[in-house]
Amino acid sequence: MLSAHLIRNLRNASKLASVAGPNADRIVNVKWSDGKTGEFPLIWLRDTSPDAATYTISPAMTARNLTMLEFDVEQKARKLWIDGDGDSLKIEWDSGVLSTFPSEWLQMRNPSDQEARKRRRKVYLFPEETWGKEEIEKKLKRFSHEEFMKNDRVVHDFLEAVCIDGIAVLKGAPQGARGAIEAIGDRIGMIKRTHFGIVFEVSTKADASNMAYASNGGLPFHTDFPSLSHPPQLQMLHMLQSAEEGGNSLFVDGFHVAEQLRVENPEVFRILTTHSMEYIEEGYDIHEINGKEFRFDYDMCARHKVIRLNDEGKVNKIQFGNAMRSWFYDCEPNQVQNVYRAMKTFTDHCYQPRNVLKFRLEDGDTVLWANQRLLHTRDGFKNAPGKSRTLTGCYFDWDIVKSRVRHLRDKLELEQNQPSA
Repeated sequence: MLSAHLIRNLRNASKLASVAGPNADRIVNVKWSDGKTGEFPLIWLRDTSPDAATYTISPAMTARNLTMLEFDVEQKARKLWIDGDGDSLKIEWDSGVLSTFPSEWLQMRNPSDQEARKRRRKVYLFPEETWGKEEIEKKLKRFSHEEFMKNDRVVHDFLEAVCIDGIAVLKGAPQGARGAIEAIGDRIGMIKRTHFGIVFEVSTKADASNMAYASNGGLPFHTDFPSLSHPPQLQMLHMLQSAEEGGNSLFVDGFHVAEQLRVENPEVFRILTTHSMEYIEEGYDIHEINGKEFRFDYDMCARHKVIRLNDEGKVNKIQFGNAMRSWFYDCEPNQVQNVYRAMKTFTDHCYQPRNVLKFRLEDGDTVLWANQRLLHTRDGFKNAPGKSRTLTGCYFDWDIVKSRVRHLRDKLELEQNQPSA
């Protein structure tokens, strides 16, 4: 489904004027009345034909009926023409199928239009800009917990902000009341279970299973669970009881730090994008399942590059946690010193004031952030007499969060909505 706003814009832009081809490369050339053109591969038009023989589209499923085993990738068209009354391209195929492509359908998907391609890339909700302290302090988005719980548009805007900025805050949940994490999780989708369970509690305790629980001192910047091959991609924390003093939340955009290093210290950037670090995590945690306590013992081990690049050379993942960093470096001994120097330089950049976002979570506040983009920590704190700084938290994966954003764009007919088929 396209948003009504986008359909109106496309329809008002221009009408189909001519069609030619297919040429020797099996390309169909289309022209609109405003002079814009499109190059459409013939086989792509057959494969994406918006008809019942090609697609099953129902509230429960959108799926292509054609199978590649049986699909004739050399099939031809008997006839192509423009239906002026319907402002659409029609194609009659050798198989007998008749395809109808409305003008706005073609404009939205035009393979040769750079703007159409750029618009489509936005469906993945990957951040286009990074931030330092000055930028994020101006644009950090805060939303009402109450409105989030009852207004789908607020859910969309909150999650969209997390996708783009890597972080957003909900304010004003009932203070001291447990259950906010579960309620917010239900509004988003499926919480990701880890070896700390579904919902966990952060407070100082004896025999701690994690450094965050071990003392009221400050922690180093880190991403959670580098000891896992596939760590949770987002983390959420809800403040039940804040500290009397300190306990501020600190975040740094790891993508931003990586880009600084690419420019300011390319050798460090090279090392951190080519050498993997090993992380281990051994211990146990107590979960409550169906009203009974369950002890889960674990021995996690994984290797990651601190900075990971995608196939296009863009930074798309940051993973680093000093507490879980192991002793093994899978490289020659004469390279280890430079690996340590690179880790130290990366850490120093994380702590530079130009990069650090610092704020206090008040009782009832919730923060959701990208665990494989932002590094986070807290500073030291002092509890009030008889009270203990306590948070509850959980994890999500991007697929669930981004699915929710796209679903709400469809449901609410928002301008950013794009078709799935």
